[in-house]
Amino acid sequence: MLESVFDRRIRHETGYDLYLEIPEKEYLQIYEEINNEAASDILQQFLQLHQDEGRPDYVEINYDKNNHTINIKALLRYEGNDHTAERILPNHLRHYESKKEY
Repeated sequence: MLESVFDRRIRHETGYDLYLEIPEKEYLQIYEEINNEAASDILQQFLQLHQDEGRPDYVEINYDKNNHTINIKALLRYEGNDHTAERILPNHLRHYESKKEY
């Protein structure tokens, strides 16, 4: 799922606004509800995948039914951050390539 997330960042004086856009179909295959708990989980996994040390604040999630996307917005802060401990990416967010037989 994380490979199909479109992200955009806008820098300002307090950090970065991070916008994630996830295809509705892929989101709903993993999460049953569209809520802040799921949004925070996705943000943490996304940041870990990209080895990003930002700390998310003010997380918002919206369902855009017209575009069939789930949109997550968060403020990322970097000042004063300690190194983030590595977390293992859960199986439901990993991308498995099909094995090719030769």
